[in-house]
Amino acid sequence: MAVLEHFLEHSVDSVLETLPPVWDRIRSNLRAAATQGFGISLEQFHILRHIRMGYCHVGDLADKKQISRSAVSQAVDVLARKGLVTRSRESDDRRLVRLELTPYASGAMDANFRENRDWMKKKMGFLSPEEMETIKNAMETLKKVFAGAEN
Repeated sequence: MAVLEHFLEHSVDSVLETLPPVWDRIRSNLRAAATQGFGISLEQFHILRHIRMGYCHVGDLADKKQISRSAVSQAVDVLARKGLVTRSRESDDRRLVRLELTPYASGAMDANFRENRDWMKKKMGFLSPEEMETIKNAMETLKKVFAGAEN
């Protein structure tokens, strides 16, 4: 059992030492292009990203981002004024407003994510097929381990 505990400790240390700086670098690249391209704050970019992912109501966004509805509403106001988000009523209930990215914002976000993927491919392009397969398998394993994990 001591050998298994050693491997477990080593694996946890490896994940904790590797994933945060890698993810920080990927996010930094993605954010810089997005915020500079749109002229918006990082928080506003996150709102766009979450709308793109299907969080299309202020309440949903507030819950997902764990911020107040008024903070989300203020960010959405700015994004709407910049022509990045549209609002539309979904029913007779005035409080239920659907948020959508404008075609411009959607296209720009798609381009931003493509650029980030290209940047990542350039960074990883020197890896051997075996190393790429190892990374893919490790990521699939981590996804399984942490999928749906609440705690």
